[in-house]
Amino acid sequence: MKLEVITDGLKTLLLENNYNPATIHFYEREWNKIDTFLKQEYNDTEFDMERGLKYLECQYGFVSNVKDHTLSQQRVQLLRVVHMLEDYRLHQVLTRRYYASKNPVTLNPYFSSIQDRYLEYLETTELSFSTKEHYSSTSKVFMDYLSQKKLITIEQISMDHCNGYLKTLAGYSFKTVEQQVCGIRHFLRFLFAQGYLLENYADKIHMPSISKSAKVPSAWSADELKTMIGSIDRNNPIGKRDYAMILLASVLGLRIGDIKALVFSNFNWENKQLSIIQHKTHKPLTLPVPDAVGWAVIDYIKNGRPSFYETDRIFVKHMPPFDPIGDANHMEQIIVKYMRKAGIDRRKRKHSGFHSLRHSAGSMLLEMETPLPVITNILGHSDPDITAVYLKTDLEKLAECILTPEDFRNE
Repeated sequence: MKLEVITDGLKTLLLENNYNPATIHFYEREWNKIDTFLKQEYNDTEFDMERGLKYLECQYGFVSNVKDHTLSQQRVQLLRVVHMLEDYRLHQVLTRRYYASKNPVTLNPYFSSIQDRYLEYLETTELSFSTKEHYSSTSKVFMDYLSQKKLITIEQISMDHCNGYLKTLAGYSFKTVEQQVCGIRHFLRFLFAQGYLLENYADKIHMPSISKSAKVPSAWSADELKTMIGSIDRNNPIGKRDYAMILLASVLGLRIGDIKALVFSNFNWENKQLSIIQHKTHKPLTLPVPDAVGWAVIDYIKNGRPSFYETDRIFVKHMPPFDPIGDANHMEQIIVKYMRKAGIDRRKRKHSGFHSLRHSAGSMLLEMETPLPVITNILGHSDPDITAVYLKTDLEKLAECILTPEDFRNE
C-alpha cells in the first residue's frame, strides 16, 4: 500500500479520535520524512514494516544508538509512528494506541450504551477487580475497532470482524493474546445472552495450540532474594511494610491481591496460622505462619503502620489519607526499587513483580521435598498441573533456591 493512502486514512482516524493537533503535526512531519526517504531509496512510496525500520536506522541510527538495551521516550514515539503505519496497512484501523488520559478511547453514544450495560453485568459477577477491569478495557477497544470498521450496530458483528480484531494482536506475547481472547469471548457471550447476537461467536474463537508450560516462570535464587531483601531499610515504616509483604510472597507464596486484602482477623496468632478466602479462586486457604514472617507482620503493625482506624486492612498507603492499597496497584514498583538498591540487573530477569516471588516459593518448597499436592494447596492452585508449571526447573538449580525462614531472621 502506498504511503499517501495510509497517511490519508490515518489522519482521518486521528481526527475522529480527537488527537491533539500538535500530536497530529508530529506524525505528519515524520510521514513527510518517510515519504522523502522512500522516494530516494526505492523510487516509489510503497510502505511496509521492513522499510519503516530501515528509515528509522538511516534517519536516526535507531539500533546503533540504543543505550543499555533500552529505548528513550523519543525513540518509543518514533517507533510508534512506524507501527501505526504498518497496522493501518494491514488492518485499516488505528491500533497500538497509548491509553493515556490525553488520548482515551471514546465510544460513540450507541457503543457507549452497550459498554455501560456490560459494566453493569460485570458488577454482578464474582470476577476479581482486575479481571473486570481487563474485560471492560478489552470490550471498549473491540468496539472502537468495530466503529472504525464503520459498523453502526452490534448486530452487524460477524466472525470476520472477530478474526480481524484478533489479527491486530500479531506480534504480542502469547500471554497477552490469551488474555485478549478471554476478554473478547466473555464480551461476545454477554452479547449473545442479551440477544444482541443471534450466534455465539465466542465458541468459534480458539487459542493457538501453545503449551502453557512452554515458558517457565522465573524463580529467584537464594542469593538474589537475600541481596534484595537485605537492601530494605527496616528502620522506617515503609521499609517495615515492604519487608513484611515481600516475605508473605516469597515464603508463603501469597498472591499480591491476597496480601493487599489481608485484615487483622486473617491471623490466628495463638496457633500461628493465616486463613483467607483467595481473591482469585474464591477458595479458602489456611497456612502456617513461620516465625520470621509473623514477626515481620507484627513489627509493621506495631511500629510501622500509620495510626489509621477506618480500615482493618493491614497494609495501607503511607501518604494521607492512609487508605488501603488500590486493587489496580500490583506493587511491582517496590520490587524494582529494591532490585536497584541491591544492584540486581533487572534486564536479566523477565519478571520482577510480586508474582515472581510466588514462583520462588514453589521452587523452594519442592527442593525441601514437599509433596506436590501440598505445594498445590499452599499456592492455592486448583490443579496440580498448574503448580507443575511453576516447578519446571532443573533440580540441580533448585538447590540454589533453598531459602528457609531462618535465613530471613538472620538478615
